[in-house]
Amino acid sequence: MDTSAVILAVASPPGRSPRGIIRISGPATFDLLRPHLHADALGKRQMQAGRLRLRALDLPVMLLAFSAPHSYTGENSAELQMPGNPDLLHRVIDALIDSAGALGIEARRAEAGEFTARAFFNGKLTLTQAEGVAAIIAAQSDAQLRAAGFLCSGRLGSFAHKLADDLANALALVEAGIDFTDAEDVVAISPHDLHARLVALYDDVEAQLNRSIGMEQLEAIPWVVLTGRPNAGKSTLFNALLTRPRAIVSHVPGTTRDVLTEPLTIDTPHGSAEVMLVDLAGADAGESLLNQQMQSAAHQAIDRAELILHCLPVDEPLAASPRPLAASRHNNKLVIRTKSDLDPRVAACGFAVSAVTGAGLRELRALIAQRLADRAVSLAADVLALSPRHEAAMRSAGQSLAEAIDLTEPSLREREREKGVGSRFGHLPHPELIAAAMRVALDNLSELAGDITPDDVLGRIFSTFCVGK
Repeated sequence: MDTSAVILAVASPPGRSPRGIIRISGPATFDLLRPHLHADALGKRQMQAGRLRLRALDLPVMLLAFSAPHSYTGENSAELQMPGNPDLLHRVIDALIDSAGALGIEARRAEAGEFTARAFFNGKLTLTQAEGVAAIIAAQSDAQLRAAGFLCSGRLGSFAHKLADDLANALALVEAGIDFTDAEDVVAISPHDLHARLVALYDDVEAQLNRSIGMEQLEAIPWVVLTGRPNAGKSTLFNALLTRPRAIVSHVPGTTRDVLTEPLTIDTPHGSAEVMLVDLAGADAGESLLNQQMQSAAHQAIDRAELILHCLPVDEPLAASPRPLAASRHNNKLVIRTKSDLDPRVAACGFAVSAVTGAGLRELRALIAQRLADRAVSLAADVLALSPRHEAAMRSAGQSLAEAIDLTEPSLREREREKGVGSRFGHLPHPELIAAAMRVALDNLSELAGDITPDDVLGRIFSTFCVGK
């Protein structure tokens, strides 16, 4: 990856907004902006107002500048805030790149993940922290967000770095002993001491693996889908369960046009956990293209659902509610009598709730937890979520440590039989094989710590980022 050029990208979300952000990074960032930006102090780290003059553009902007190495990327960097029209933002980037050519500056649009990649290459982030940034961007639930935060905090990297340091010290002694194999009176490290160190390292790796979960488990959060006819109270119940107004609620049928998803925290016997609560457009037999698209999206959500909550107002008979075919065949569904405040007599029959009075909501949350206790996603405070790469590296390190431990044990058994004064000392059997196994484990741990990483792994990781991050 070429890190000498100035890179530019839109860093704000797609669409129109009062403000949009252009992110710029590279050694010549300030040289590129200086001819076009009228501001008090270009390299001063503070938010300041200015005007950007490019071609026919004359725009009011807010500038935030960072001088190297005190920036996210470790390079001279700047962020320009301006009116958030997507066309305008891209016109500004094109104009700045054209201007760079006339100034003799190499500038181009950033590749996916390039800002974070530069932060990694410049020592501002470890690789696991960079992966945490990508995980934060992709997080869809609180558990995923917490897991990503753990990676960004460097917990996994710090753990791997400590083990790698301990292992490197032991390996240095083993390799020193190889140089003195013919010297009977020189023992760099005894089999007993090496065995104890390797066992401690192996136990740490295994304990961490046992306390961790796969990132894919957090991605498999179970869906709880609300179904029912238009105006059956689905969106009102959706908001009531979330305890905040997420969906637009109206007496006009068909207000919900899309699939709305939000994580819902429930209490299970194993602690707090999350499910994904889903609000669907109401079942309607209309033939319009929009209605067909709405129902197609609804059926896809139903197919993914772990639990169906079919909403039926208490003032309607059970037989009056049309259900999507997919929902009617679902093997884990409940009929929820909504709007129970309208008719308390009917509410007494079946599972009834009222989003207005709150009646039945606590019981409904408990019922969801009961149905999905084993599948809801939780993440305890001391648990790390590992990507497949992290888990593979840790398991490989554990296997190599186990191999090294096995190679030291024959010498231990021999010394135990001798019962001599020097039973804690002696030369290692097959020191070259032990060193080779330890080297593999060290490479695996160093990959997690970010000290060594193959180029193809770097390419795969940063290609998953969005542009501008």
